[in-house]
Amino acid sequence: MAYQEAATPDRVPADRRAISVLLVDDQRLVGAALERLLTSEQDIELHCCYNAVDAVARANEIRPTVILQDLVLPDIDGLTMVRMFRANPPTAATPIIVLSADDDSATRARALAEGADDYLVKLPAKVDLVACIHRHAMPAGALDVGGGAVSARATAAPGEAADETLDRRVIAQFREVDTPGTPDFSLMLIDEFIKETASQLERLGDARQRQDVRALKAIAHSLKGSSMTMGARRLATLCTQVETHADRHPGGAVTSALITELDREFVRVREALEAERKGSRQL
Repeated sequence: MAYQEAATPDRVPADRRAISVLLVDDQRLVGAALERLLTSEQDIELHCCYNAVDAVARANEIRPTVILQDLVLPDIDGLTMVRMFRANPPTAATPIIVLSADDDSATRARALAEGADDYLVKLPAKVDLVACIHRHAMPAGALDVGGGAVSARATAAPGEAADETLDRRVIAQFREVDTPGTPDFSLMLIDEFIKETASQLERLGDARQRQDVRALKAIAHSLKGSSMTMGARRLATLCTQVETHADRHPGGAVTSALITELDREFVRVREALEAERKGSRQL
């Protein structure tokens, strides 16, 4: 899959002011997914910055209306990044929406306390993402301040497929924005996720052998984010367990059983995604 750091194509009429959104996230899979979800939004243009150390300079260049930002970045702590945006005059008042793989109230509270305006859990439903961007793009004083709500995936309606291995509604929302006659984006996303996850699991096992705690946590968090982006909920939960275990055991003694369960869950996720691939081709 070809990823680009350029903004989405200019589709905004001259008499409408575009909402410029800057995404700061080290995962290109997330950038590609969000770009596809927002591609039909005529008033939103997405810019992606995959290197946190460049984020402030990038923001100063494009002067975004809204900033979407991950909390765990390889070069700069996410909360530090929020403080940097707040200390930077051009972005001091820019709404910051945290887009995180961590779905817990304590993490949300810390982000809001440091200056974030809202908190979304990867991957939000398109309707939630667009509504949140529009809400924070309103002129100062027009925003109905309610404390910033956590938005994960919508509660499953009866009959919908939302099991723990794969929330199929995530793939479905990518299919909804596919353009007839063009390559199926959901299939490209599936291919990229499977390829990246296989590589990450290999590196995770290697980090365990070396007892490299920093690498264990970084790889597990990255895999958690991409897993949540694809709706692989149990795989994301297992990644959280790796992070927690690494925190509690500074020697890096993540059990082989946990790594084995990650591998097994990936097999289940891959099988579920392959079923989605076959279903997509029959549509």
